Amino acid sequence: MRISLQHKLLGSFIIVVTLVLASVSAGAALLIREYFIAGKQREFTAKAYETARVVEGYYAGRINYVQLAGFINNIDSLLSARVWVVDNSMNLMAASEERELAANTLHHRGGMRKKGPMGAPASCNMPGGPGMMHHRQGQGMMRGADRQDAAPESSAEQNHVHNLADIQGLELIGQQVQSAGDGAWAKTFYHPYYEENMLVVGVPLKPEGQTLGTVLIHAPLAGFDGFLNQIYWYIAAAGTVVVLITVCIANYLASGIIRPLRSMQAVASAMAGGNYSVQAKAETNDEVGDLSRSLNSLAKALAVFVSNAEKTDKLRRDFVANVSHELRTPLTILRGYNEALLDGTVSSPELAMKYYQIMRDETVRLEKLIAELLDLSQLEARTAELETEPVSLAEIAANIVTLFRQRSAEKGVTLTVDIGRGIPDITGNGNRLAQLVVILLDNALKFTPAGGTVKVSVTADANGERLIVADTGAGIPAEDLPYIWERFYKTDKAHTRTDGGTGLGLAIAKEIINLHGAASEVSSKVGQGTVFIITFPNKGLLADR
Repeated sequence: MRISLQHKLLGSFIIVVTLVLASVSAGAALLIREYFIAGKQREFTAKAYETARVVEGYYAGRINYVQLAGFINNIDSLLSARVWVVDNSMNLMAASEERELAANTLHHRGGMRKKGPMGAPASCNMPGGPGMMHHRQGQGMMRGADRQDAAPESSAEQNHVHNLADIQGLELIGQQVQSAGDGAWAKTFYHPYYEENMLVVGVPLKPEGQTLGTVLIHAPLAGFDGFLNQIYWYIAAAGTVVVLITVCIANYLASGIIRPLRSMQAVASAMAGGNYSVQAKAETNDEVGDLSRSLNSLAKALAVFVSNAEKTDKLRRDFVANVSHELRTPLTILRGYNEALLDGTVSSPELAMKYYQIMRDETVRLEKLIAELLDLSQLEARTAELETEPVSLAEIAANIVTLFRQRSAEKGVTLTVDIGRGIPDITGNGNRLAQLVVILLDNALKFTPAGGTVKVSVTADANGERLIVADTGAGIPAEDLPYIWERFYKTDKAHTRTDGGTGLGLAIAKEIINLHGAASEVSSKVGQGTVFIITFPNKGLLADR
C-alpha cells in the first residue's frame, strides 16, 4: 500500500505532538497529585498533633469528655476526615462518628460511605457526647476517672471495647503504628474498613512523655480524585484542541515540503522524456529550495550537454562524410587516369605527361590530408611530444611573412608585418608556433582577393603577447564563426571560400593554441575582412591544459 510522504509527515507530527502532550499531561497530573497530597499530609499532621495535645489535656484533667468529644467531631467536620484514637494495643479509645441530622438522614463527608468502627448502641457511648468512649485498662488511661464528670462505674463496665485487630482488614494500620514508633507518619493506600482509597496520618500520643497510643486521621481521596479527573478532562480537551491545531499546521508545513518535491518530480519526468527546458519552482530558501535550484542547474547542464552531444555527433558524421569525400576524390582521379594510361586510351606523350602530373598532385594532396589527420589526432590526444623552450614569436612571424611574400605578390595582395620593439620571448615550441602562423597567413591569403591587404602584427603588454593576422578578404558569416575551429568545417556555402582546402587547418591551429595556453579571438564582417587575435600569457606555455 502506497502512503504519500505528506501523510507520513503529517502522521509523524501528530504522533510526536500526541506523545509530548501525553508525557507532559501525565507528568503534570503526577506533580499536581503529589503536591496536593503533600499539602494534605502537612495539614492533617498538624491537626493530628493538635488532637493529640487535646487528648493529652483530657488525660491531664484540663478538659472533660464533652469538650474532647466536641473537639474530635469538629476536627472531623473541619477536615472531612475520621479521627481515631488508639492505644499501644490497638484498642480504639475514641473515634468521631456520623451525626444524625434533623431529617433523620446520615451526613456523609468526603465520600465516606461507611460509619466509623464505634457504631455501637447508645449505652456504649461515654457520657458527654455521642461517639466518645474510654477504656479503663492500660497505663494512665484512667486519669480522668477521678473527676466529677467521669461516668459511673456501672456505666463504664457496660461499654464495649473495640480492638482494631478484631476488625478484618485493619492489620496494615496496626503494622504501620507498630513500625512508626515515636514518629509521625503518613500513608496512602486502600482502606480495608472504609473500602476506598484514603490518606492516613498517625501521630504518637504522649500525655506524660511516654507513648501510650496514636491519633489517626483518615481522609478519603475520592473528592481529590474527582478533582484530578476534572483536571484530566481539561487537559484532554486542551490536548485535543492542540492536536487539531497541530494537524492544521502540520498539514500546511507538509504541503509546503511536498509541493516543491512534486514540482521537482515533474521536472525529473520531463527530463527523462528529453525536455530540459522545464524548471522547478524554488519557493523556499532552505535545503528543499537548494535541491530545486540544483535540479534546475542539472536541467540546464543536461540541455547544454545534449546540445553539445548532438553537435558532436553531427560533426562526427560530417567528419566521416568529409574524410570519405576528401579521400574518394583523389583516389577516383588516380584510378581514372591510371586506367586511361593502362588501356592505351592516352597515346599522346604530352597528354600522358599531363596525367602523370595530375596524379602526382592528387597523391601529394592525399598525402597532405592523411598527414594533417594524423597530426590533428596526435594534438587532440596529447600524444605528440611538445618540446618547449624560449622562442621569439616576433622572429617566427617575420620569417613566415618573408616566405609568403612571393605568393602574395603573385596574387596581387599587399602583405605587411608590424613587429613592436622589445618583444620578449615566450615559452613554446618553435615548430608548432611556425605551423600556427603558416595556417593563419595561408587562410588570409587564400580568401583575400587581388588588391587586398594582409597584415601580421606582434605586440606585447601587461596582459600578454599577441599575434594578430588581419585581412581585407571576403569575411566570415556571423553564423559560421562559432564553428570555424571544427574539423572539415568550410565557410564556402555561399561560394565565398572555394579554396579546395581540407578544412583541417584551423582545427590544428586551435589545438596548437590550446597546447600553449593561449586564447583566441576572431572578429569578421562579410565583405570587409577577418581578424585573428591569439594572446599568449606572460608565463608562457601552460602544460596539460
